[in-house]
Amino acid sequence: ENIASKGYVVVSIDHTDSTYRSKDAFASTLVNRPVDQLFVLDHLANMAADKSSFLYELVDANNTALIGYSMGGYGALINAGAGITKEAVSSPLSAPFGTLKRHQSGLKPKVDERLKTIVAFAPWGMNYNMFDLNTISIPMMLVSGSQDDVSGYENGVRAIWQGAKNVDRSLLTYMNANHNAGAVMPAPKESYVYSAELGGTVSAHYYDAVWDNVRMNNIAQHFVSAWLNKYLKNDDDMKPYLD
Repeated sequence: ENIASKGYVVVSIDHTDSTYRSKDAFASTLVNRPVDQLFVLDHLANMAADKSSFLYELVDANNTALIGYSMGGYGALINAGAGITKEAVSSPLSAPFGTLKRHQSGLKPKVDERLKTIVAFAPWGMNYNMFDLNTISIPMMLVSGSQDDVSGYENGVRAIWQGAKNVDRSLLTYMNANHNAGAVMPAPKESYVYSAELGGTVSAHYYDAVWDNVRMNNIAQHFVSAWLNKYLKNDDDMKPYLD
C-alpha cells in the first residue's frame, strides 16, 4: 500500500503450490518461483497494451522492480542474475528430473532487461550454498534480521551482500530480529488459529520476538521508497535517505 500510494503499480502474487490452500512440494517453489515472477511481468506488459484492460497504458513494464520475501527473495536473486550452482542442481534434495537446471549458473538466460533493481527480504538459499553471485547484474537492496534462523545472516543474507561485488547493493539489518525482519503490518485476526501441521499459529509468519511490526514496517517503507525512487525514477536526491 505504501509504495502504491507513491505512484507505483504494485502486484502481489499468490504463488501456486506455495499458499496454505495449495501447499505442495518445496521443489516446486525452487523451480517455479522465478518463473512465476517473470510470467506476471509478461502478463502486466500485455495488459498495458490491451485497450480493454483496466491497466491500459498505466504500466511501464520496462521499468520494473522485483520485491520478494524469503522464497520470493530467492526468486528475485535468480531473476537479478544469480545462478544456481551445479552442486545444488544435482543434489539429492534438489528438484527431480533436472528441472532446476533451467536456473543453473552458465545455463540460465540473461537478466530480463525490464528489471532495473530488486529488493530481497530475507532471501533464502545462500546458507545452503545455492548461488553463484558473480552473474548478478542489477542493483539490489537486501533486508535481513541479524538472527535469521531460516535464511541465515552471516552465511546467508550478509554473505549475498558481500559476494555480489559487481553491482551496487545495500544491506538493511534489523539487529536481533529473526526471519520476519521488515515484515508486513500486524497479522490479521484470521491467522491466530492453531495449525497442527505448523505446530503453531500462522501469525508466527508475521511477528518478531524483538521488534514491533509497525516499527519494522515503517523503517522498510522509508528505505524501500528511497531505493525505488533512486533506481526507477533516477532520483539522485535519494542518496541522503539511504545514508
